[in-house]
Amino acid sequence: MKIINICRTGICSFLFLMVSSVSAVEYRIGDLTIKDEKSQNSITLSKDMFEKLPKSAITTSTPWLPKTTFTGVQVKDVLEAAGYHGKRLRVHALNDYWVDIPISDVENYNIILANKRGTQELRVRDFGPYFVVYPIDDHPSELTKPIYYSRSVWQVDSITVMEK
Repeated sequence: MKIINICRTGICSFLFLMVSSVSAVEYRIGDLTIKDEKSQNSITLSKDMFEKLPKSAITTSTPWLPKTTFTGVQVKDVLEAAGYHGKRLRVHALNDYWVDIPISDVENYNIILANKRGTQELRVRDFGPYFVVYPIDDHPSELTKPIYYSRSVWQVDSITVMEK
């Protein structure tokens, strides 16, 4: 009986490692998956594909950084590239943090998905590969609130477009 349990444990560990390895191979840092809740379709933009989208910049301070210029792609351009439309976005980070951002934020504040701070590419250990940036300094009375700070997601790896 002990031998069978040891074998089961070994097989389960082996399968877990195999699945983990496959998942690690499938995702590359810099891949951005955009999912559509309604159709259940998704696309993945590679880092190179993301770089080909129109660039935009926001110079602002954040609760975590002094005034800096962030460069990336407006979220509305990412959604247009994916061809998805909805009422809110569920933005997911590498550490499993997620938050819902209403489309009105995308429209009203032209938020960007930054991949650079100054001239430096964002790395995972410093807000990368992608960081949702609001123009906080342009709208301080509106955007210096905890709700907007919580929507400033870093280490973004996927966005789900929600219908409601």
